[in-house]
Amino acid sequence: MTDVRKTILFFVGDAPFFVSHRLNLVRGAQADGYNAVVACPASPAVDAIRAAGARWVEWKIDRGGMSILGELRTLASAFQIARSTAPTVIHAIALKCILYAGFASKLLGIPIVGAVSGLGYIYTGNASGSKAVLRRLVNRLMNLGLNRRDVSFIFQNRDDARMVEFAKLDKATVHMIGGSGVDLDAITMRPHPASATTVIGLPARLLRDKGVYEFVDAAHDLRQRRKRDARFLLIGDPDPNNPSSVSPPEIDQWVAEDAIEWVPHTQDIATVLAGLHIVALPSYREGFPKTIIDASAAGRASVTSDVPGCRDAIVDGLTGLLCPARDSVALADALDSLVLDRNRCIAMGEAARKHAEAFFDVREVTARHLEIYRFLGKP
Repeated sequence: MTDVRKTILFFVGDAPFFVSHRLNLVRGAQADGYNAVVACPASPAVDAIRAAGARWVEWKIDRGGMSILGELRTLASAFQIARSTAPTVIHAIALKCILYAGFASKLLGIPIVGAVSGLGYIYTGNASGSKAVLRRLVNRLMNLGLNRRDVSFIFQNRDDARMVEFAKLDKATVHMIGGSGVDLDAITMRPHPASATTVIGLPARLLRDKGVYEFVDAAHDLRQRRKRDARFLLIGDPDPNNPSSVSPPEIDQWVAEDAIEWVPHTQDIATVLAGLHIVALPSYREGFPKTIIDASAAGRASVTSDVPGCRDAIVDGLTGLLCPARDSVALADALDSLVLDRNRCIAMGEAARKHAEAFFDVREVTARHLEIYRFLGKP
């Protein structure tokens, strides 16, 4: 019998990210009567995508690629995948995927959702020289491919939503959904470790932009100068495809200096968070950090940067603390205030769990996405 269900086609540049942040959308779409197809590069994470019931199609996209010929091949491949899949709605995640899927959807007359989980290099910071040229080019391409009535954008914070103004996307619809949500049954609040030693973790990809170097400097400060009884854990892996990634030799050096401990990436983030007293994310900018969402669900206080995305994810002074970005001394001061006051640390964690229950439930996040799919896919 022919399957007459509608289809959602996801264009994704990184399969592990999709599995950790967006696999709930596959399950939600299927429960709502859709087939799910995920187009992304080959990766061991594809097994989890298939296990969730989605069909996988290989799409070769180089997230950092700049070769004109290679980019044209990526665009042609996006068009071929969309044409052969004939989806009801396309959902493209991250800027580069949105660009390619946007042109493919325009040529084929398919509605599209573009999910922006952080503006990244092109739109952040001052633009001059080649960066200014690249930003103008991206704005023009976005306008050509995505300034249509059958286009919706999902932003995670209002700072990032300014992209619509930059690219003059006055015909597209804008939705605000704060983050990817969390399964509150999978990550629960467990008792804080009873040890006198305070355990502080930074769970994230190990990138400069995540504030890894500031975290290591703060660890040196608290351990050596202030003589605090604390452990500092870097939890995650380097990303060799990202130019801001820390290197394995750097991690080895920090471990040898007894500044930090390194915990490789694990799927069991609930257990990792249960072993922490404090979660740190001194990032330079985020869309809406899953690190903080997960920490809140686990009932752990967060210390994070006063930048877009991060400041949207906590209630300063209640569920965590904000400090200036790129400032290891301010980070050390904020962490120290919680190291010295375990009761405050625990109280913040309890408030964070309540905040997660009110705002970060993955079921609510999935339902919001399904509403957008239904609206775009209706005849």
